[in-house]
Amino acid sequence: MSPRNFATLCVVTVVTVVIAGWIVASRPVIEASDFDGTLAFPGLVESLNDLKTIKIRHKDGVFTLQSTGNGWVFVERDSFPVQDDKIGELVIKLSRMEKIEPKTKLAERYGRLDLTYPEGKEDTRAKAVEFLNADGETVASLLVGKRKFTLGSSEGGTYVLFPDDTQAWLVTGELNPGVRARDWLVREISDIKDKDIKRVTVTHPDGEVLAISKARAEDTNYAVEDVPPGMEILRDTIANDGGRVLSNLLLDDVKTRADVEFPEDKTITAIFEGFEGFTVRVDLIEDGDQNWLRFQGTAPGSNSPAASPEGDGDGAEAKDWNAIIADLNAKSDGWVFQLPGYEVSGIKKRMADMVRETEVGGV
Repeated sequence: MSPRNFATLCVVTVVTVVIAGWIVASRPVIEASDFDGTLAFPGLVESLNDLKTIKIRHKDGVFTLQSTGNGWVFVERDSFPVQDDKIGELVIKLSRMEKIEPKTKLAERYGRLDLTYPEGKEDTRAKAVEFLNADGETVASLLVGKRKFTLGSSEGGTYVLFPDDTQAWLVTGELNPGVRARDWLVREISDIKDKDIKRVTVTHPDGEVLAISKARAEDTNYAVEDVPPGMEILRDTIANDGGRVLSNLLLDDVKTRADVEFPEDKTITAIFEGFEGFTVRVDLIEDGDQNWLRFQGTAPGSNSPAASPEGDGDGAEAKDWNAIIADLNAKSDGWVFQLPGYEVSGIKKRMADMVRETEVGGV
C-alpha cells in the first residue's frame, strides 16, 4: 500500500480557524420555530489534530477505525486501509452539527427514533459512535438514530442522544456511520477493462475447462472456445461477463490469506491474459453465500511500459501495464477479498451455461 499521511485528511489539514468559519458560513437555514442553533460539540474543532480512534458500536459488533502514520486503518480487519474521505466526511459533519429541537426524554419512546443502545439488541438500528484522542480520552460521543430527510432546507437531520443526558435531540446533518465493512474499507481492487483482455481460461474443481477469447481488442464479443459438436452458443454476448470481471472490481470485505483456505478440490481458477502480455490469476472459493478471491498478476515481462493497443480512448496515453500489475499485486499482497456474486458470476459459468442444442432447420 502506498503511504498516506494522516496530514492529508481534511480533519487535520484544514486550519482550525478556517473550519470554524466554514461551519458558520455553511450553516443551513432551518424552518423551525424552536430552532436552537447550538453546536452539539463546540470544542471539537480544536481537538481534531489529536483525533486517533473512532469506535462505532452497532447490533452486529464493533468497528474500530484508527489513525496511523500511513493513514486510517480498520482494526477488526487486520489494519486494512480505510477510505480517508469517509473519515473526513464523518468528522466534519460532527463538527458542524447543531441542535435543532429537543425530542422525548422518555426511555420507552427512544425506540421510535432508533435510539436504543445496540448492546445485546437484535432489532435496533442505532449506532454508538465515540471519538478518542491518542491518550484514549473521549473527544466526543453520541448515539446516532433515525434520520429525518426533510427539514425545510437542502440538508436533513438526525435524531441523537448524548452521554449522561436523557434528552433526545434532532440535529442538523444526515449522520449515517456505516455498519458494513464495505462502508469504510478502501474497496478498489482492479479496473482492467475487457478490451484489454484477449482470453480467459476458467478451470473448475472437477477439471472442466472453459475458455473464452477475442481475436482483436476492438471486437465486441468474446467467443466461446471448443463448443461441443451439435451445440451452439445461446447468444453472441453470452461470454462477455467473463471478460469484464476485472473491470471496476470493488471488494465487500477482506481477510488475511492465512484466514482463508483454497483447497484444490473446491477452488475455481481463472487466468486472464492481456493483449499486451500480462496475466492475472484469480482463485475463487465459495463459503456458503460468500465468494472469497485472491489475485496474482504477472507483468508483461518488459522493463519498459507496455502500451495497450488503443490506449484509454481518443487521445489517451498508453497504459503502463507494469505499473498496473504492480499496483494490483500490492493491493492483493497478503489479502483475500469478498465480492458479491454478480461481480464474479462470469468466472463461475460452465459450458452448459453457454450453449444449447443446435436447432435443426433453424435460421
